[in-house]
Amino acid sequence: MKNEIKIILEEGQSNKAKGNCFEGLVRNLLSVNQYKVRQNIRSTGMEIDLIGEHKHRSNEIVYVECKAKDKVSSVELRTFFANVYHNKANFGYFFRTNELEYDAGGLVEEYRSDDRYNNLTFFEPDDIIKMLKDGKFIYEPDAELSPFALSKRLLCVTYLGDFFIYLVNESTALPTKFIIVDANSNEKPISKEAKSMLVEKVSEIKGLEVIEDLLAYDLKKSDTIDLQMETISEVQESENWYDYLPASSENKHFVGRVEIRTKILSFFKNVRDGKTKKRIFYLNGKSGWGKSSLVLELKNRCRNKHYKNKFCAIAIDTRSATSDNFVALSLRKLIKESVKEGFVRRDIFFDEVQFTSNTDLFSSESVKKFFAKLEEENKFIVLIFDQFEDVFRKKNFFLTFYKFLSDVTDKKPNIIVGFSWKTDFYLQSGDPSYHIWQQAKEQAREFTITEFGEKEINGIIKQLENSIGELSNSVKNRILESSQGLPWLTKKLCIHIYDQIESGMDKKDLVESNLNILDLFEKDEEQLETDELKALNLIAKRASDGNFFDESEVGELINSETITSLLHKRFIIRSGANYNIYWDIYRDYLVTGKVPMIGESYLIRQGVNLCKEVFLLFTPGKKESSSSLLDKHSKDIGAETLNNILTELRNLGFVKKEGEYYYLHDGLLNNEDSFVSFITDKFQNYTPYIELEKLNLKRITKTDVIGVMKRIFKQDFQDNTWDAYAKNFISWIWISNLELKERLAAPRKGPQVLTISKKDIDELVLKSSLKEIFEIIPWLIIDSSSIGSRFFRDLFLLGLIDENKELTRFTRELFFEEDEMVKKKLKDKVLALKKMKELKEIIGDMDKVTAKEVIKVAPESFFDGEKESSKIIYAAKALTWLK
Repeated sequence: MKNEIKIILEEGQSNKAKGNCFEGLVRNLLSVNQYKVRQNIRSTGMEIDLIGEHKHRSNEIVYVECKAKDKVSSVELRTFFANVYHNKANFGYFFRTNELEYDAGGLVEEYRSDDRYNNLTFFEPDDIIKMLKDGKFIYEPDAELSPFALSKRLLCVTYLGDFFIYLVNESTALPTKFIIVDANSNEKPISKEAKSMLVEKVSEIKGLEVIEDLLAYDLKKSDTIDLQMETISEVQESENWYDYLPASSENKHFVGRVEIRTKILSFFKNVRDGKTKKRIFYLNGKSGWGKSSLVLELKNRCRNKHYKNKFCAIAIDTRSATSDNFVALSLRKLIKESVKEGFVRRDIFFDEVQFTSNTDLFSSESVKKFFAKLEEENKFIVLIFDQFEDVFRKKNFFLTFYKFLSDVTDKKPNIIVGFSWKTDFYLQSGDPSYHIWQQAKEQAREFTITEFGEKEINGIIKQLENSIGELSNSVKNRILESSQGLPWLTKKLCIHIYDQIESGMDKKDLVESNLNILDLFEKDEEQLETDELKALNLIAKRASDGNFFDESEVGELINSETITSLLHKRFIIRSGANYNIYWDIYRDYLVTGKVPMIGESYLIRQGVNLCKEVFLLFTPGKKESSSSLLDKHSKDIGAETLNNILTELRNLGFVKKEGEYYYLHDGLLNNEDSFVSFITDKFQNYTPYIELEKLNLKRITKTDVIGVMKRIFKQDFQDNTWDAYAKNFISWIWISNLELKERLAAPRKGPQVLTISKKDIDELVLKSSLKEIFEIIPWLIIDSSSIGSRFFRDLFLLGLIDENKELTRFTRELFFEEDEMVKKKLKDKVLALKKMKELKEIIGDMDKVTAKEVIKVAPESFFDGEKESSKIIYAAKALTWLK
């Protein structure tokens, strides 16, 4: 049985006062043993609590240290020894209110086993209680207590008197009842005031039943009672990829996260190999970023061939916690699981693990024996608490967790404790748990989970395709762009598309403008009946307040049919005895009515002028086919180009499609003002626009735009592609009425008309290299006005633009070709030019010819430029087309 002495003073009393009270108690003990005592003695460079001089043994001096605190450090023990040794005292007595554990306990054992320290005596709480009883200061009802299974004894020295509290363990893992006895007069009844004070101040008896009459209590009856302990729920795994539950790695729904998973498992190995003293880690990340899925992945990794004989893990859903017993019962569940799975060799004690109290989990003999076995075999159990922030929704629950985390840090048993933490859950500095939480984080190794990259997003899309078949690149790109790297949004979008296909929608009609989060949430609500929506809002509100809707309430506030329907439709999940909303983000939306601050994301691939031209071909209320639009268009743009423009207009929401026909969105007129007005409204919820608005810059450059786009869109593009999309975005903003355009760098204007005759063409040599022209081609589609004027002559020579600087059909076709085919077709165009044919003949069979060699054999006027250096530059660029 563990022993502890608690000093409980009135509110407002300091720790110093508590220490003085304990010193007074020890002083009385010394006085009874014939010592004359002096208190609070200061010597050079040190402070001693008490000095005792024996009244009958002359020159016998004892130095006394009194510690009324939860933990005594090894440093304090060494300081005590130094004080005794330095002042040449005959004896040193060390009194404490709590039993020594961890490093300090080990040091005391060293002192006791070494003859050099025979003059030092360390008094445990049990020793002090015996001395107080021998001195007739306190009394215990030993005979009445003997039938009870006691796990802990506390002597409470309080401002209302002295009391014994005994924790009673009735064949369960934890104490279930407690006994209070007046320590000065055992027969004296405990006052209501004293009982209330003790229940408030002694956390270990909160929620336990008090045994009022020791003699009348029926022990046999109590043994037959099946005490209802709270349900400890493990984190649930998805059965299908489209479940809203955390992704199951066993069912192959988990994707990516290789880097952070490797780091955490390396931390596990470092703990086992003794390379780190830390035993605690926490997983940091925003709501919906896949923390729960990663927690499950870690748990399941510990079961694979490489780790199964080293680690045994479970993942607990903290939302299922209903009492302060939660941590103890979670640890018990893990211990029993490790024995059941054969991770630890079976022993009778392992199935009967008992704890001293719900906050003291490592002091009982059964627990000590279990961890000794783990240490002997160098194995570790891993206990991970998911949704850990929910601890703070419940009053004072965190104190129990904190005690457990601190004991793990101090004692360093063979256990690794992890917890996931939602960074968008904020604790105010004034919250009672705030400082304890900060201290807890200092004991832990932090791992931060990041957004999804392109690989992870494609992994989710692949799961979608496995269910509904292959998707077009335009739909996959839309998911990739709209998800913005947010795991929850990626999954939500894919589930939305899956549901649409399952309901009978044609894949061709998937690309519409309804892939924003508000539309998705509202689409969810359309599936619900009135009673279901009312129930959902109630469950959401209760979960948000920390007062979860419990299974015992089914039938009272919400009928069982509604609960069953909501579970079937995947709107709620069950965690232990509690019901909760499938995602915290959706729960918050139901409670506040506000969607997360997430704009729409998509890359605009078509130029604003091209889209405006096609938009103006529509008549409100009239449907158009691709053929009718091609007939109306004033330029020869081609069917493929038109199709891509129409896709862009649908993405942006200008146009809708029904079967093979297209029509304007309701409320739009076929004029430029309507086009500009729609863009202005639409872009206010466009993610790149939102992020650029946040920049505290007077002038926003193309480089700034590229930086924002790279952060938002998780795609691996080359720099020239990012450059193209940034210029395109700027041109769209510039045609709008958004205030941001006042800070955006304006697109450069080039010459509007080219005046080059056929005769001129026959006498001209290209001044631009193959690489330069190749990189410019995307800009011809996106924003030709931003291209430098020096290139237009060569673009015209190659047939990429006409004399009005408009794109030719040849250019539009190139835009949809693979890179190598583009280069081949450009070279074919070059070889059709008169002067380039002549240059090819001049080079002939010259191997590895240089520009300098070419100008020596070519006619003097063949290349532009007065100086030889200029001619060499132009020759070098022309050669890139022929090599």
